[in-house]
Amino acid sequence: MINKRYGLLKRKVILYVEDDITLQHNIVETLGHFFGKILVASDGDDAYTLYIENQNRIDLIITDINMPNTDGITLSKMVREFDRKIPIVIISAYTNTDYLLDSIDLNIVKYITKPFTTKKIIELMDKLVDHFNIDGKILLTSNIELDYERGEVIVDGKRVGLTKKEKIFLKLLSENSVVEYEMMYEHMWDFDKPPSSDAVKSFVRKLKRKVPPDIIKNKHSVGYYLNI
Repeated sequence: MINKRYGLLKRKVILYVEDDITLQHNIVETLGHFFGKILVASDGDDAYTLYIENQNRIDLIITDINMPNTDGITLSKMVREFDRKIPIVIISAYTNTDYLLDSIDLNIVKYITKPFTTKKIIELMDKLVDHFNIDGKILLTSNIELDYERGEVIVDGKRVGLTKKEKIFLKLLSENSVVEYEMMYEHMWDFDKPPSSDAVKSFVRKLKRKVPPDIIKNKHSVGYYLNI
């Protein structure tokens, strides 16, 4: 029986891309237990066409890396030209450092190595429930939650109030591998008048007083990420 918490994902439409037809059928059957609608493509070109035709409906993309024509990383780059926020999950038969670096730059929410086991599927569903904030709270780490609606962070059961910018920033950190400075300017400040680097550092420094300071790390010249 599927956990009721996962059942809430039934409202989501996903695009799944895999060129191995046997594996594709098996994974679609499994994903069908969680998601209400699955659009399927067998290569990057078909996937991109489906995305363009349905971009206002698709909530999530799960794609293999190695595929005919357009690979998964290139597909993700093409999608990012239209949408910086849609969650993308990358599946690969092996771990490649270059791919992992590309995944960070593309704000990939999860990178999964094959085989796509039951354990990995459950871990992914947990990640997606938190990403979509379906149950009202976003799990940042095992002992830190963001209550976005109330504007509070919960650390070891203790609630601490957040400013509007702080709660937006923590939500961005939960949704992206790296929150780039440009993303911070767009969502937290007037994009046409970005803050000084000292103002950003001061903002992050104040937030670190409300959470364990080592969970928010800086990626030099790029932005910030959750150290989990």
